[in-house]
Amino acid sequence: MHVVVVGAGIIGLLTALELSERGHRVDVVSTGIAEGATHAAAGMLAPAAEVQVGQGPLWQLMREAAADHRALAARIPALSRVLDHPLSARDAGYREDATLVVGRDHADVAGLRDLAVLQRAAGSEVDELTAREARRLEPALGPGIAGAVRIAADHQVDPRLLAHTVHAVLGARGVGIELRSVEDLDALPGDRIVLAAGLGAPGIAGPHRALDLALRPVRGDVLRLRVPREILAPGEEHLLTGTVRAVVRGRPVYLVPRDGLGLVLGATSREDALAGTSAGGVLQLLQDAAEILPAIRETELVETTTRDRPGTPDDLPLLGPVPGDPRVIVSTGYHRHGILLSAWAARRTADLVDGHPDPLPGAVRPERFTKEDA
Repeated sequence: MHVVVVGAGIIGLLTALELSERGHRVDVVSTGIAEGATHAAAGMLAPAAEVQVGQGPLWQLMREAAADHRALAARIPALSRVLDHPLSARDAGYREDATLVVGRDHADVAGLRDLAVLQRAAGSEVDELTAREARRLEPALGPGIAGAVRIAADHQVDPRLLAHTVHAVLGARGVGIELRSVEDLDALPGDRIVLAAGLGAPGIAGPHRALDLALRPVRGDVLRLRVPREILAPGEEHLLTGTVRAVVRGRPVYLVPRDGLGLVLGATSREDALAGTSAGGVLQLLQDAAEILPAIRETELVETTTRDRPGTPDDLPLLGPVPGDPRVIVSTGYHRHGILLSAWAARRTADLVDGHPDPLPGAVRPERFTKEDA
């Protein structure tokens, strides 16, 4: 089929790649390439650490998504053969380091252990550690932490590197990528249209406008730091060997190491009137991070990024054909799970185009917030 993908964040790019691999003729139309939430995201592939009370339907999706990312990472060398320099999974930003989740005080650790019960029920392997055991794994952690859990299967990917790689592969495969705005889906050619325009989806005319997508912007502030090599001990390559998430007196914070001595610090989650970066949010992130990783004070702040993520009332994505018009497939609402769910969304969207008999979970159908008399 001829499929037009509207939107070139990580969801749109991976969907275009999956469709192209399956033999479809694909065009991508977007105002930019990975400039929105993808540009800001830290890229944690954390189906266990992201488990929350009351979000049971999301757990299975996250487990499937993590497996889809592992499969995608394994395919990177073959996919990149169309480029001048074939890439490894690490070149595309994949790292298989375990995730450590730290509790600052004993109440935080108690919360982590309660959450570990849910995580194990969701099928994850979680190891509880003392503070000494945690510092043995990550010596740069502060002496005041109270304990931690280790999640071996929660990994990470650099969304910017992955998006850059996929964009290059699409171009080499002959996928058309047109940088422009889309006003009306009915004006687009194609046997199928995949609407992966994030928060911009409701502003585009088309059959999906009959639905209440119930999208709202959820803003996040993310800092990017550089670790000076001179603060590292002999033989150390970074302050951290893997992702460290933490709860500091009930507040979440994460530190994600990047190759080249980069460090991503996040993330606030707010729905206020500030369009730009929150000074208070940045201050709180740095203060909380310093309690977990004291050496953060000696790093260089190189970038502050604020982006909106498309949230839904139940934190589940919107994925599926528009009822009554299967030509248009909605794919948005991935909120803070956009990177984790991206490979899953690409596979399941391609299944819809291919007429795959395995149905999508009803919990993600795009019409679920639309009143029957609408």
